[in-house]
Amino acid sequence: MNRPWFERELPGVLAGQPDLHERLSRPGARIADVGCGAGWSTIALAIAYPASTVVGFDIDEPSIRLAQENAGNSPAAGRIEFTFADAAELPESGPFDVVFAFECVHDMPDPVGVIAKSREALRPGGVMVIMDEATADSFAPNGDLVERLLYGWSITICLPDSLSHPGSVATGTVMRAETLRKYATAAGFDHAQILPTGEFGLWRFYQLS
Repeated sequence: MNRPWFERELPGVLAGQPDLHERLSRPGARIADVGCGAGWSTIALAIAYPASTVVGFDIDEPSIRLAQENAGNSPAAGRIEFTFADAAELPESGPFDVVFAFECVHDMPDPVGVIAKSREALRPGGVMVIMDEATADSFAPNGDLVERLLYGWSITICLPDSLSHPGSVATGTVMRAETLRKYATAAGFDHAQILPTGEFGLWRFYQLS
């Protein structure tokens, strides 16, 4: 579902964020993609930033194999790596200029732990960028169609998946901006700002620094 957005829209969204675009464009920039799945976000980043190396991480081995296959057909194949590992191994693979997490933080049983390890993996002054659902600011009983759709996904897919892991914080698909800010603060970041990306499907971008 996300692949067309990554391939067609993501480069323009990132180019519209001057500071972030400058970081990503630096010669030799190293970029991490946490929870990369089948690798389409990783591949899109590598194509958009030809001076960079991009490393995708995922805890699902079949997804990593699929990502490697997908990247093999990409013009940026030589600058893409995929690693079957959890976030605890991120600092060993760093340092990175930017760590991305596309639509996966709300699924994680321990989002604070993952964000904290991502922070450890950054160069001094580096940033983490999280793309997650563009939820309303707060719950309301008369939520719009997007809120209803997100709750449907949450109770049938994302929340049960997260709860299948012991000790899960049980975030679910409907992760409010304030919840993400609390996770970022607990993980050691000082700032969590919403990037002015405009409408991008069902998603919102946060930059943690």
